[in-house]
Amino acid sequence: MRRLRTEYLFFTLFVTLACGSMQGWAQAPQGFDTERWLYGKVVLVTGDSLEGAVIYHPAEDVVQIASEDGIVSSFSAVNVSHFMISGVYKGKPQLFRSLPWNRGSLESDFRVPVFFEQINQGELVLMKRYVGLTTAKGDQQPASASLQAVYFPHFATEGDGLQEVLYMLLPDGEIVQLRKNKKDLLKLCGVHTGKVKQFAKARKLDYKKSQDLLSIVDYYNTL
Repeated sequence: MRRLRTEYLFFTLFVTLACGSMQGWAQAPQGFDTERWLYGKVVLVTGDSLEGAVIYHPAEDVVQIASEDGIVSSFSAVNVSHFMISGVYKGKPQLFRSLPWNRGSLESDFRVPVFFEQINQGELVLMKRYVGLTTAKGDQQPASASLQAVYFPHFATEGDGLQEVLYMLLPDGEIVQLRKNKKDLLKLCGVHTGKVKQFAKARKLDYKKSQDLLSIVDYYNTL
């Protein structure tokens, strides 16, 4: 297992987030290690952290990490603050945060921690969840895209692949699912809606394309 220094891992993460976007996130990742376990770091809610080979189980919201001595530890989202997997997006780390969520229920405020991948930073934070093809109903909406598991060897899932579902994390901590990207995003733009629409139109950006959507969200965060 190739080991990365902790300083390098955090430096890479810092540079990635400081830039405000992960340019490679919307593209099918290339150059992955052939093994299902990739090097990463898991930070627990207690503040303790573990480094080693990581594999993620999206359907169960569980992450596992193997230490150098071969011990495998499993953690659910309730025990984890965040975890990172190195080198996923053209050498950039993939960041997952554990956030309390009511799973989109309009009838209940009961929230439990689940894992979301954080795509950018700013006032509006674009988030993503990965759902097994057979469990998409749990997110109450057909996913925006189907992903073959081979693209994400560090994802452990049954079946032919995963689906990705997009969300927006608001400043107050509310998590909103983007069922219709353009309509739902513009609702969140408030007084800047006109500027955002003009920006997208001038650059011929498609709200249905992940990378274009990220560019639009990043633009809003500059206003």
